[in-house]
Amino acid sequence: MTNLWKNLLVGGFLIAFIVLLGFFNATKPRILVLHSAGADSSWARQVDRGMREALDRNRRPLAVEWNYLGIDSPAARNRTEGVRAQAHRAMARFEPDVLIAVDDEANSLVARDYVGRARPRILYVSLNRPPADFGYAGATNVSGISEQMPLAAIRDAVIAMFPGRNPRVHVLGVDGETGRAEMDEAKAFDWAPLQLGKTALVTQAAGWHDFVKRTGAEDILLLLGTKDLPDENGVMTVAEINRWTEENSPALPIGTEVDFVSDGGGLSFSPPPDNYGEKAIELALDWLDDRDTPGAPSPLVSDHFEVAVRRGRMTERGIALPPIYIEAARENGTLHR
Repeated sequence: MTNLWKNLLVGGFLIAFIVLLGFFNATKPRILVLHSAGADSSWARQVDRGMREALDRNRRPLAVEWNYLGIDSPAARNRTEGVRAQAHRAMARFEPDVLIAVDDEANSLVARDYVGRARPRILYVSLNRPPADFGYAGATNVSGISEQMPLAAIRDAVIAMFPGRNPRVHVLGVDGETGRAEMDEAKAFDWAPLQLGKTALVTQAAGWHDFVKRTGAEDILLLLGTKDLPDENGVMTVAEINRWTEENSPALPIGTEVDFVSDGGGLSFSPPPDNYGEKAIELALDWLDDRDTPGAPSPLVSDHFEVAVRRGRMTERGIALPPIYIEAARENGTLHR
């Protein structure tokens, strides 16, 4: 065989390999994860951690891309149309088979625009408002995981910590899609024998400070999803807000975010982000492969939660937390001194 033929054969094999590799990559199922929060959000990072753990167990070739709206920052909240347009451009470029939309904002701003289409399939995650509010009811290309806040667990913990007192529960959050949905859930919940006190959704750090200072020492302050807030010096970060609230609140603050206690708070009951991420990938793979049943997986409502405790803060307030909560935090790795 002449060198010419040898070179032609080698070249042909290389071209065929490149073509097949390109075809293989082009036909891999594609999943786009769209977070409402920014990439530096503790919640988003931990949801992603659960997703990556599930992906590590997967053996099917996939292309997965992450996109972050960053709605938890004051700047992004003031330019939602630009954020939305950027997400739609990412959708057009990547053309995902499955869109995993995390939290209410990602669903409201982007995912709902694809209802009823052949592609993408929409998986909502950690949705606080009813899926029907986004036009998802009856849509064959939509499923997901709704979030149920651990309000019953919080009520029971307060009753155990303050037997016979039945304190008022004031509720404070940040105005926005998720904040309004969480506030509606807190207002509709049966707090008896406790009493629901004042409620507020704020957009400025000053409003947050004012509400916190007006609580009483015999009260409970339930903190909904915290976000960075504008103040006179620029922006007060989530970590600063959480720490300030624990240090300045007359009432006992109870967080519902994963980072409240790690930021310096004393007690929180929060949805488990790792579990949400892991379950979202499992549902996406099931839907892509029709592993269990054809069509969309059944929608889920998650009432799971994790407990975090900072024992020093609770001791400073003279509060004895029942041992079961201490052990739950220890088991979860969220027990702090």
